[in-house]
Amino acid sequence: MFKNVLCPVDFSEFAGDIVTYAYDIAKKYGAQLHMLHVIPNLTYFTPYESFLTPENLVAIEKSIQGEVDKDFKKLLKNVDIDVKKVVKTGVAFVEIIDYVKSESIDLIVMGTHGRSAIEHILIGSVAEKVVRKSPCPVMTIRPKGKGFKMP
Repeated sequence: MFKNVLCPVDFSEFAGDIVTYAYDIAKKYGAQLHMLHVIPNLTYFTPYESFLTPENLVAIEKSIQGEVDKDFKKLLKNVDIDVKKVVKTGVAFVEIIDYVKSESIDLIVMGTHGRSAIEHILIGSVAEKVVRKSPCPVMTIRPKGKGFKMP
């Protein structure tokens, strides 16, 4: 049924639980598990871009890449299937949807929470945007201890 399962990860405290769901589904169906982490474009976060030369941006992104590799290893320590690990730079939901289309993803497994409340207000929910724009089914996982509260 599923040949390619994508699990976008932000390395938040609940990422391990989400990876477990994606891993179980991929293993059950003999699917390729893809894990995607999106690094925000650094120029969005600096009001003084002139201080960040192209060389400095490359150095910062390489440093971030090293940390991402370590985080992937932590998340995948109990995973015994082949995982395609991908890192992109840009806007998270845009990169996720582009990846889904380019890799013929059949299912996305992602968390409903990741950012803080302030970031959610300012940027919006990545999961919500992915659900609205995805060409394939999206399974959203609510982390343990995160209940629904009526507004």
